[in-house]
Amino acid sequence: MNLPAPTRLAKGIGPALDGGGLPPIGAMIWESGGDFPQLTLNATRLSGNIAEMARYVSRRGARLAPHGKTAMSPEIAQMQLDAGAWAITAASPAQLRVYRAAGFSRLLLANELVEPNAIAWLQDESDRDPGFECYVGVDSAAGLALLRRDGGVGEIRVLIEVGHPGGRTGARSAVAARELVLAAQATPGIRVAGLTAYEGTLGGEPTPETLAEVRRFSRELGELAERLRGESLLPADSIVSIGGSAFFDEALAGLGEGGVAASRIVLRSGAYATHDDLHYREVTPSARNSPDAPRFLPAITIWAPVLSRPEPGLALLLCGRRDVGFDEGLPLVRGARRRDGSGERALAGAEVAQLADQHAFLRLPADAELEVGDLVELGISHPCTTLDRWGAIPLVDDEHRILSLIRTFFS
Repeated sequence: MNLPAPTRLAKGIGPALDGGGLPPIGAMIWESGGDFPQLTLNATRLSGNIAEMARYVSRRGARLAPHGKTAMSPEIAQMQLDAGAWAITAASPAQLRVYRAAGFSRLLLANELVEPNAIAWLQDESDRDPGFECYVGVDSAAGLALLRRDGGVGEIRVLIEVGHPGGRTGARSAVAARELVLAAQATPGIRVAGLTAYEGTLGGEPTPETLAEVRRFSRELGELAERLRGESLLPADSIVSIGGSAFFDEALAGLGEGGVAASRIVLRSGAYATHDDLHYREVTPSARNSPDAPRFLPAITIWAPVLSRPEPGLALLLCGRRDVGFDEGLPLVRGARRRDGSGERALAGAEVAQLADQHAFLRLPADAELEVGDLVELGISHPCTTLDRWGAIPLVDDEHRILSLIRTFFS
């Protein structure tokens, strides 16, 4: 069989990348010559969100290590560092390697490191470049044993992870965490750098009970960190890392109540950079009127063409589970326009009722002005499970003109 040379495609942009070029800079997204559906990022909102979070954290004297798993984009991560972020966080060894290959010198793995090849890579990288800082989580003696190193120059910086019953990883009690600190201090090749935790598994909705539990958990984490410092089991400059994108205000407040100096707190929030139209919009601190909360705007848009109007009240869009996240809710309809960008209009009463692999079932009034070939503008929920479906994303201005191309590295 004679197979054709593979066509290098990027979803939406399509064969335009075959020659190694970019979509035409300055063109409206619907004039780019690419295929749809297409995800775009609004440059004004993206940079505005990054600046908002940077100001919020800076005013409190804390540090920010944005979670890079959300977009897996070194370009966006660099924007965050340029705005004052202290480090970039990753969730897996593969993600660590991406950001290290892009030249980042301080990384945080918000997870345990158990893969032999990844451990060897990190040890070698630490030997090769003494200026490289990488912090990894550990929550068991077995995990420590895997990180043990009897030779070499560099050390692996570990953060003892503290969890809660029913949660994710993390030592389940203060006693277990203290024992692990002692074991880590006695393990060759290990430097104990502080504590880490994740509060997001304490509850999904921002109920008063959840907020109080997050505050309590964070306060007790802070108290533990200070006890261990008082016993000289943690260094004086040890850090405490915490914070998803929903309850970071309560996490900060709880650590402060526990006695941790703000300068030693490292927040890991990540979804704020692109934000969304549903999940984080409803749980972010500003939605709860938290004092001085940063206000984020959704920067992600999905443009989906209408494929069919097979019956009154129904339109089928070329946008499905392979294009957009749905774990925290279906896409929201913002409006529609003709394929040439004209005729911008709202679609009152329209909603995405169902997603198939490549189709969205759009329910709308039978007399709605929507034709086959039109573009529907969709907002999303949970950026982490939408961005990972796109490898090249046009960055656009407020008029939807293409400014540049953002690359993501999920695979």
